[in-house]
Amino acid sequence: MSKVWLLTIILLLFSCKESQKTDFEKRHALIVNINSKENLLAYSYWKNNDYAIKIEDLNNNKIIYSTKIQNASFTVPRINNDKLYFPESNYMFACVDYKTKKTIWKLPTKGRLREFQIVKNDIIIASVNLYGLVVINANKGKIIYELLLHSDKNCQVDSAPRPIDFDEKYFYVTNFNCSSVAAYEITTGKEVWSKKENNTTFSSLIVAGKYLFVGSNITIENPKDGEISLLEAETGKVVFKQKSSFDLFTSPILYQNKIFFHTYESSLNEFDINRKTLKTVLKFNDHNDLISNTIFKINNTLYFQDLKYNINKTDLNTFQTEIVEKGRKGLLGVYKVNDKIKFVY
Repeated sequence: MSKVWLLTIILLLFSCKESQKTDFEKRHALIVNINSKENLLAYSYWKNNDYAIKIEDLNNNKIIYSTKIQNASFTVPRINNDKLYFPESNYMFACVDYKTKKTIWKLPTKGRLREFQIVKNDIIIASVNLYGLVVINANKGKIIYELLLHSDKNCQVDSAPRPIDFDEKYFYVTNFNCSSVAAYEITTGKEVWSKKENNTTFSSLIVAGKYLFVGSNITIENPKDGEISLLEAETGKVVFKQKSSFDLFTSPILYQNKIFFHTYESSLNEFDINRKTLKTVLKFNDHNDLISNTIFKINNTLYFQDLKYNINKTDLNTFQTEIVEKGRKGLLGVYKVNDKIKFVY
């Protein structure tokens, strides 16, 4: 009888480990942020009516922090200096010390946070839906200044201005108050310059050294109406502009003074910042075009998921492309640990 019970216990323990592993592989993640410096994964969790923000140690795949939140969150949680920043609800922004599990501050918001960036380690620039930009002291949770959203029937105004990027002096935002792209002083919020392009155009950007690369387009239905441009970050002066079927929903990638971006014509294009030249480096077909809105870069390699959910990798020096994993739906991130590439779903 004791042997039977021993065998039962062993089987139960084994099944528990297996169920934990299976359940763990299905993270139920909505959106993730990988901190490659500390090998941590911060993500928004949603299963049934259970919402949470979790931190996972990617070295051993263990959850080291978890806290419940009130709403499903599609805003990227961020880790900085042992602190975790995330929306606790559609009207509350929170900062916790995830090691001690102590709340450092909470800040009520006028709406849902769509995006935020941590600048200079102690300043947060947050885009609040239907409100504008709120700049916050990251240590104290106090508002430094606000740039409010103004509706205008004569132009397209994003309900939550984004994306946001930054350098040492300025932050840059697209689709804000009738500008396709604008620059502001980080410390004061003073507008440095702005560009007002076609009023039916939306834009995406990336900081590339002393330049900004900006891709713009109208809709997927009119992909050839888009364009790319290179601007001086300091002045906003346009130094290059060319027509392009720029894909608004896929963020451009910077690698060695070159910008790689996806187009609505199913291609991966390369813009050389130094030479001011544009060329197509990959042409996709009906089977291997991108299915998600994200291209991931690790060192000199791009990873993306195709229409059949296969994960492809492309060497940015040779442009050799191969399938590395028969993936499943919903690739959210790529990371490297112990010299092995792993994927987050």
